[in-house]
Amino acid sequence: MEGLRIKNYRALKDITLGKLWNTQNRDSLTPMTAVIGKNGVGKSTLFDAFGFLSDCLKGGVEEAGDARGRGGFERLRSQGQEGSIEFQIYYKEDYNSRPITYEFGYFRDKLRHFSNEESTTLVQLFS
Repeated sequence: MEGLRIKNYRALKDITLGKLWNTQNRDSLTPMTAVIGKNGVGKSTLFDAFGFLSDCLKGGVEEAGDARGRGGFERLRSQGQEGSIEFQIYYKEDYNSRPITYEFGYFRDKLRHFSNEESTTLVQLFS
């Protein structure tokens, strides 16, 4: 993974780790990245964000939002923020590959994700 951006996910109002498609002057994440910080700054939330993404792929976004005591969309969205919970993952499939950006947005009533490389959008509405 070259970089990651998380927006409006619990304590993580807007963080970027590493390099994204639009921040090429930053360094990529290294194969081993340490997360260090004071209590209550979002270290556990960062790791739960990976768990949330994994749970979305396994069982769907609605189930992922309710799993592991997360409490659904309103409890997951950063306090006092409007709009969607957003993830942007910038990665290469292997060392020689062209980087790919995968963006994922979790809205109150729908899931939307798309890949810049393929220029596709998928919208899944919930009943």
